[in-house]
Amino acid sequence: MSLPPSLRRAPTLVALALASLSGCDLAYPEVVVVNRTADTMLLRNPSFSGCIWPVVLANGDATSPGRCLPGDDRVHFKRLNAETYCQDEAQDRTLPGVCPCDGGVAPELDAGDVDADVNTQPMWFNYQTVSSKHVGYGGFYLFEITLDDMEQDFSIPGPYGH
Repeated sequence: MSLPPSLRRAPTLVALALASLSGCDLAYPEVVVVNRTADTMLLRNPSFSGCIWPVVLANGDATSPGRCLPGDDRVHFKRLNAETYCQDEAQDRTLPGVCPCDGGVAPELDAGDVDADVNTQPMWFNYQTVSSKHVGYGGFYLFEITLDDMEQDFSIPGPYGH
């Protein structure tokens, strides 16, 4: 018994439809973000055009490739200057054994010596690249974050006070 011609073509049409749908994702541009700022600068959760990488990048580190939406955008990220953080915490005497004056060792602190108001959690500030980046379908793009191409990002809620 043979199938009618319309049913014989059905598996081929279904396969073509599925193949065309899976191919759309592969056409989106691949993007990698690299931290090229400074040895003491950490970048967290970089994002670009619909992609977010939930990572912390030390200087020289890169994200894995991510498929992003084509178009123009800036790279957004949170920034922490570890050197400034350590200096501030040493000044507040919240890091035991660190002296703020000459890099020497401070006397041991009692728990009562630290102000209750002092927040020892690092403050990550919102930043973005100054330059806008463009990505197109099917391309591979490597974006390096540098000190001269970053600015505070006021388009999203703070913190801003540094």
